Amino acid sequence: MRQFAITTGFILFLTFILTGCGGGSSSSNQTVTQVVLSPSNVSVNAGEVVQLGASAQNSAGNSVSATITYKSSNSNIASVSTAGEICGGTWDATFIVCNGLSGGNFVSGTATITAIAGGVTSNAVTVSVHPKVTAVTVDGLPVFCASMTQTRPLTAHAFSNGVEITNQVGPFTWTSLDPVVATVDTNGVLTARNPGVTGIFAGIASVTSTPAPYRTCMPVRIRVHTSANASTTSATLSTTQTQALGIDFDDENGITILTGDPFSKISNNIPSATVNNLTITAVSPGGAGIVAVCIPPACGNGVNSPVYSNLFSVNVTGTSPSTTVYATSSFAPPSGTSATMIPIDTGTHAVGTAIGLPAVPNSLVFGSQGTRAWLGTTAGLATLDPAAAQVTLVAPDAVGKVLAVSSDGNRTIVSNAANDPGFGVPIEPDPTKQRIWVFDLSTRVLQTITRAGAVAASFDPDNFKAYIAANDGNVYVFSTFFGLQNFVLGGSPVDVASLASMDFNFFANSGSLDVVTTCNNSVQSSALATAHQKVAPILNQDVMVAVSSTGLDIDTVTVTPTSGTQFCPPPSPAHSVAPLNFGVGSFTARQLAVASNGSRAMVLPAGLNKILIADGLPGSPVAATVSLPAGAIEPFSGGMLLDGNSAWVSVAGTNTIDLIDLNTNTDILQVASPFKKSDSTAVAPNLVVVRPK
Repeated sequence: MRQFAITTGFILFLTFILTGCGGGSSSSNQTVTQVVLSPSNVSVNAGEVVQLGASAQNSAGNSVSATITYKSSNSNIASVSTAGEICGGTWDATFIVCNGLSGGNFVSGTATITAIAGGVTSNAVTVSVHPKVTAVTVDGLPVFCASMTQTRPLTAHAFSNGVEITNQVGPFTWTSLDPVVATVDTNGVLTARNPGVTGIFAGIASVTSTPAPYRTCMPVRIRVHTSANASTTSATLSTTQTQALGIDFDDENGITILTGDPFSKISNNIPSATVNNLTITAVSPGGAGIVAVCIPPACGNGVNSPVYSNLFSVNVTGTSPSTTVYATSSFAPPSGTSATMIPIDTGTHAVGTAIGLPAVPNSLVFGSQGTRAWLGTTAGLATLDPAAAQVTLVAPDAVGKVLAVSSDGNRTIVSNAANDPGFGVPIEPDPTKQRIWVFDLSTRVLQTITRAGAVAASFDPDNFKAYIAANDGNVYVFSTFFGLQNFVLGGSPVDVASLASMDFNFFANSGSLDVVTTCNNSVQSSALATAHQKVAPILNQDVMVAVSSTGLDIDTVTVTPTSGTQFCPPPSPAHSVAPLNFGVGSFTARQLAVASNGSRAMVLPAGLNKILIADGLPGSPVAATVSLPAGAIEPFSGGMLLDGNSAWVSVAGTNTIDLIDLNTNTDILQVASPFKKSDSTAVAPNLVVVRPK
């Protein structure tokens, strides 16, 4: 056995066997034109050994067969074997024992090693030999944080049993645990890259320092505006028209950064307006909010507290093109038949071929992009591919109701504690058996969360977080960047939605309209201290619309820009509430739909043969009603087109899916429903959605 320790941190793959043979020839040209020796610097403890890598190459850079010999400029400091093994000290005659002592002291000093093959001499490798390194430290890091692009030199120190030997060890290696946040070059110069936290450490002779915590400053205030005018934060566009944006921000050091940004740009209504880097493109009539957000992995890695810009408001003019309405029923069909879904073309009003379902559905929810819908069924979770007109069972274990779908349509949250829409009772009444599932279609991973009472959920438009509200007052926060979090809101929350600018989430609760800060889940003062049933945002304004027992509360939210150096939480929002009474007495809302451009809101009340409309949002709401046809009992389910000018709603009694003109508040068309209950009686579809397009 050899009496030395190999310094593993410096062992390199030897591409060329050093004595008498090569790494294989890939060319007929065997003339050596260069010899490459690596690494360029070696730091070795006295008495230990490191391996050099050597390659004899021809003019094409290919390895050739050649005998390689080695030479040390000072073999008393660093001697080298015929196999290219460097001894920190002197080898014995057989290259078995490496002696790191000289006169009873550890060998210390520098030497250079070269290799020769075919008469060609390699580059020189500098070898530093020193007493055994036992510790490495780093200094020079900022106490607080460094602003983006700032550089600063760092200094490393090497110690041997408490004695500093830095001047003996040669150059250190430098590492950043997260190069997205900061990088360190070979000279120890740190460059701040993107906001977030990382660890910086130095190493020498297989010993590394403890990673020193470092942070590139987080943004405190992000400003999105037009490229031409820093004070313009909205745009009215026609379809296909574009708008160039500009972004600047202040960081924790109080420095304003005007060029370059690490932020994700989010549109909360991609079917109406997209944003690609700094260009908005109008797609289809409606409203959208554009927000720049600092979220991992590009920004805020390790901090995991999102920072949001102001809301840039987009209004796309025109009339919505045709799309598809999908209708189905949560009631089991007659024996011997299968559950189905029907598509209706909003342009021609034609009913398409029925789509077979794997089981009886209880929910039907599209992602905001409209590329995919999700169904909760008695056989498990299923997806609808609108292009293929096909429903596929994807997660049989997740038997529950779809509460929320991510904006990209890839992830969904399911709960069996939510009510079946046909019977008004929990799908799983036993709280000990109630579960939450989160399914990711891109990875086919189903996560099971053993929590009871989940009845509502919402993904933030950036998909960084999802809030899951339970009827026992608990709120669960799901994210792929951290473990499940929980806080107690109290009461019995029944709905949740994100403010358009995303800084805050609103909860419709049994005794209040509650507000929670997105970045750290802190509970703010309630916006209103009365019970609310549903809540939804206007997408291109910081306005929340909430259903009370008699009407709507339209809350215009003022989000004060952050000042100072604290990026989370932002200042508490201010609320200006415009109440609206529909004049129909107390009612229970089955559904709330708000036009993306804020033109109006629609409420479907249980037990009333009318649809409730609010025009003139946000500040001067006017109540209106849509009278349903003779024989109608109540509206069940439906949705608006993106421009807010029309809606499709299923109606019980007439058992139809009706087209509602929201400009005139009239029911202008009724499409017969093909659905029946198990007793063969006709029934209106109670699951109706309009595909976002």
